[in-house]
Amino acid sequence: MNRYFYYLLAVNMVAHIITSVPMVLFEARKEGAIVSMILSLGAGSLVMYWMTRIFNRFPGKGYPELLKEYTSKWIAKPLLFCTVLVWFTAGLITLITYSQLLKRFLNPDMPMMGIISMMLVFVSFGILMNSKSVLYTVEVVFLISIPFTIFIFAKMYVDKGMNWDFVREAMMYIEHMPDYPAFAAAVYVVLGPANLIIFNRVFTNKQTMSWKQLLVIVITGIFALFTSYFIPIGFQGFKNIDLLVHPWFLTADSIRMKFGFIERVLFMFALLSLSIAFLSILIHWHVAIELLKNIIWFKKLQWKGYNLTPWLFVAVFWVCSLIVIPYLTEFQLYTYTEYALDLVFPFIFVLLLSLLWIRRRAKA
Repeated sequence: MNRYFYYLLAVNMVAHIITSVPMVLFEARKEGAIVSMILSLGAGSLVMYWMTRIFNRFPGKGYPELLKEYTSKWIAKPLLFCTVLVWFTAGLITLITYSQLLKRFLNPDMPMMGIISMMLVFVSFGILMNSKSVLYTVEVVFLISIPFTIFIFAKMYVDKGMNWDFVREAMMYIEHMPDYPAFAAAVYVVLGPANLIIFNRVFTNKQTMSWKQLLVIVITGIFALFTSYFIPIGFQGFKNIDLLVHPWFLTADSIRMKFGFIERVLFMFALLSLSIAFLSILIHWHVAIELLKNIIWFKKLQWKGYNLTPWLFVAVFWVCSLIVIPYLTEFQLYTYTEYALDLVFPFIFVLLLSLLWIRRRAKA
């Protein structure tokens, strides 16, 4: 597979710790969270495997092109619009969560609207780039972030504050029946390749995915989920971990670098989270913009030979973000995020069914 495929996968695997995914897992820690994570890795990896294989049969074509070619408009338009809502919501959740994190931990005196506007300015120019440029940006930022990611996670595993007895206590609940909200939240970790619905346009050469590559994805997903779930438990304890609002930031703040030029790991973790949050929003909203172009396009909205329809979409994204974020409490954010995650896997499954139907029509 193309290296950019793995970047899309890796960004999702790291970005989920910023959202409410770990909190959903902690809430179900005594109700089958571990079994749910195991099942989610199997189900999510299989869905992504089949989705990737289908896109590999149509190099250089995205989901809108496939719908236009093999289905009718009354099927294509509703499917594309629902996909836009899902991808926009995914980016919005990351934007809201990180804005609240910045205000709470790094700059409590800065108005929320200022934080949101600052992030939106940087994201807005990025999402209007062509898909290949977006992938180049993802590659550069992610490669710069890799050393810091490895260092922080390695530091957490070997730190004296990591109590493995809490991890053993959490493992004792492995026999419980799975919990659907925990399953749906854990599936989100391996859904990065779903962005091929747009970025497959860049993969003009035919790709292949072997069982070895699938095995690498599964092993990486196991490590990501294990780290996301057990590291905060090891530092914060098992009993009341679900009462923490931002367990990963509190965990990062529990670590010190005695001889480092930055003593608190929290600052390094915050910068790492900022870069990954930017990539996550950039990817999701770029996909949403590209999908919207295939639903709504105003030919007469021209200025100096340039069509302003994409900027209109960006303005809508700005308005929705500025209206929703300031009036959303942390508890409401967690509740609505859990509802959204519950709907993501069924929608991805519907997406896979539509691709299977397209493949069947293509064969016929």
